[in-house]
Amino acid sequence: DIIKKLVNENIIKINKVNKYRINIDNNSFKKKELTLEQKETVDKVEESFNKSEIFLLHGVTGSGKTEVYMELIEKVVKTGKCAILLVPEISLTHQIVSRFYSRFGSDVAIFHSALSDGEKYDEYQKIYKGEVRIVVGTRSAIFTPLQNIGLIILDEEHSSTYKQESTPKYNAIDIAKWRG
Repeated sequence: DIIKKLVNENIIKINKVNKYRINIDNNSFKKKELTLEQKETVDKVEESFNKSEIFLLHGVTGSGKTEVYMELIEKVVKTGKCAILLVPEISLTHQIVSRFYSRFGSDVAIFHSALSDGEKYDEYQKIYKGEVRIVVGTRSAIFTPLQNIGLIILDEEHSSTYKQESTPKYNAIDIAKWRG
């Protein structure tokens, strides 16, 4: 190879640089003021930090659940812990991830089956190395090697998509309870 020869002759030098394949836009974040009901919800859940409690948040689409999720995740991250947000469908992942990137920037990893193998590798490495404290993804994201988890949120917890029907069969809700 010509390149090997040039390297051996010290004519050129090769520098390897890790480059993540998923770009992050965190320039557009504007924090929304929570409603009184949202604040009360955040306060109640925050009181349970460091305990293994389960909460069910009711709200129709557009009612501000994602704002509550982001506020809780921000609070748990400030305590030095990590968080996982599971969403039922890949189509919802992009919308939520955009909002999370906007608010939390490079502290977020995404994980779902529609990522390329290279993207999955990049995201897994960020999680494994502790470079992120927030993971957003579909049911398989519950298995990511995130450490020191302080909060696990399952959006639309009633969705049947949290159950893996093919082998290996599992229920992400049960795994989330176990990890909690």
